[in-house]
Amino acid sequence: MNNCYLSRVLSVIAITTAIIGVAASPILMQPQLVSSRVVSNYAHLRVPIAVSGDNVYVTWWDNKTGNNEVFFARSTDNGQTFEEVVNLSNATGASADNEISAEGDNVYVTWWDNKTGNWEVFSRASADNGETFEDAVMLNSIANASFKLAPPPPETVAVDSLVDSSGDNQYVVWWDNKTGNWEVSFARSTDNGETFDDIVNISNSSNANSIGARMDAEGDNVYITWFDIMPGQKNAFIKVSNDNGETFGNPILLNSTTTTT
Repeated sequence: MNNCYLSRVLSVIAITTAIIGVAASPILMQPQLVSSRVVSNYAHLRVPIAVSGDNVYVTWWDNKTGNNEVFFARSTDNGQTFEEVVNLSNATGASADNEISAEGDNVYVTWWDNKTGNWEVFSRASADNGETFEDAVMLNSIANASFKLAPPPPETVAVDSLVDSSGDNQYVVWWDNKTGNWEVSFARSTDNGETFDDIVNISNSSNANSIGARMDAEGDNVYITWFDIMPGQKNAFIKVSNDNGETFGNPILLNSTTTTT
């Protein structure tokens, strides 16, 4: 398990390093403007998700506690219900840019945190399906540079697309503003990507901008997460399909709390 865990950690560090860079005193130019409103000083808004068996794990960061923290929510019934949200970072500094991975009983969450005065990579591991987590471990520092956040450029929002598959089914998720509002869209192919069903508006949130989607699939189940952004609010949602993406249940709001573990 140690080798597997180390491999995952090194992969996350490599990806994060590629995004942020290692130049002396770099500035994280983090565009997070939606409809010309600043929603956060962090880029890559997302709600990462991992699935192992019947367990669904979701992590995200927001500042509803008054500080940017990394949160975690667990479902043990294929995403039908979620247990109480846990504050994983619980730090005096800012915590952001988290990722999650799961295999068997093990769950790994990593993130960037500046509680030491510099931006460092931290990790917490669970060996009991996310029921409890070990203490956070600082994994890496990038030289001696101090990472400073800078205001994002105006009228910019990051976009992305996600793909996953299960059997002959291919699933694609993305977000754009072709409707006049930022929405999360979903497309399904049941013939290995040769043709696709009609596109589905997953977020369907006319009063909010929906961005930062993530997706996972296992067996007949498809899970999609995203952020809804409104003035002064940033809420994490999940939608679940248990029939290979043919239909989805109602969106579930993942409320942040100050619970710690």
